[in-house]
Amino acid sequence: MACAAVTAGLVAASTPLPARAEAGPSDVVVGAVLPLTGEESRVGTYFKAAYELAVKEVNDRGGLQLRQYGRKVPVKLVIYDDKTDPATSRNLYERLAVQDRVDAMLGGYSTDLVQAQTVVPQQHQIPYVGGGGAASAIYKRGFKTIFSLLASIENLAYSECDFIEEMQAQKKLPKPLKMAVVYENTSHGRDFAAGLQARAKAKPQNFQIVMNEAFDLHGKDFTPLLQKVKTANAQAFMSDAHLDDYITMQRQYAQAGLHHAYVTYGARGPEKSAREALGKNADYIVAASWWNQLIPNAAVKAFDDKWAKAYPKLNAEWYAALPYETARTLFIAMTETGSVDKAKVVETLRHIDIRDTVLPGGHIKFEADGQINAPFVVTQNLPDGRTVIVYPHAEKTGDAVLPVPNP
Repeated sequence: MACAAVTAGLVAASTPLPARAEAGPSDVVVGAVLPLTGEESRVGTYFKAAYELAVKEVNDRGGLQLRQYGRKVPVKLVIYDDKTDPATSRNLYERLAVQDRVDAMLGGYSTDLVQAQTVVPQQHQIPYVGGGGAASAIYKRGFKTIFSLLASIENLAYSECDFIEEMQAQKKLPKPLKMAVVYENTSHGRDFAAGLQARAKAKPQNFQIVMNEAFDLHGKDFTPLLQKVKTANAQAFMSDAHLDDYITMQRQYAQAGLHHAYVTYGARGPEKSAREALGKNADYIVAASWWNQLIPNAAVKAFDDKWAKAYPKLNAEWYAALPYETARTLFIAMTETGSVDKAKVVETLRHIDIRDTVLPGGHIKFEADGQINAPFVVTQNLPDGRTVIVYPHAEKTGDAVLPVPNP
């Protein structure tokens, strides 16, 4: 099935309406289960706000134009709280499928939650589009109804390595760069470590791993781990962590008096809440992210403006932009399909090609496993609360300050 490229706006149906349109549903029921309480509630709250904003935009226009029914159909959004518990998340998606009889599902947040919940849409053959689970293990199970706007964590690691190589060419970082690698003990973290290991194996002249160790999620004391980092004689501290662990670990890193020429926490770094919590201790941290509001394109500026108007107290982060675009992608697919037929919507998603989106590169197209292969933007925190995009060149807004200055 070929699928014509569409822009990020919801497309008007180009196919003439059927002579005798079916009555169709009174609304399109879309469900999601999010961590609105528990350890991941901060990000879960953003996901809920983003989904609600995308649904409001559709319903303010009268709903989705579904040509099979010859009319616009409003969207009904059903959201449950999984309390950051994988078993609860899976059970609530089962409730969406069996009791609420949803037409489609939007994804939750956090690798362990998404990995558990995605069994349900596959079992019931319901289209599911997510923006909160990037670990490759989620998409290597052969599931056919699962789609994700988050590029893989291995690609995140490769993006940082590409940037590091550029800094080495400019003699801002040593070559080879000795790296202390620590990562959360999840498939997310293991993907990060695997990406760095693959690059170190392919380019030993650029990268050398001198420490490689996992840690448990939502930790309170990383002092023993950081003591090992201190004795590893590394030049780069390469951590993959969730937001709460990033804040805790970096605070303890600073308290221990550690210093490296290059410091990263994977996708974490420029978040407003983290910078407020860490102050100057967040300066010079490098991150590779699926989105940043500094990306210089019109779609990002438009999203940033509408988000600020809808939620003036919530700073636009990647976990606002990605779920918003996740919902829009589903709605574009349903509009292009022209009905709520689940198998047809899945087929549309499998071949969809959307341009001018808020993602880096502006392009949404899914790979055979359902995961997107999109570029990352590499950012660095600078003093006085500033953040700049330092890589790639097409998105760049400033120059990196490396090696990290001594305090």
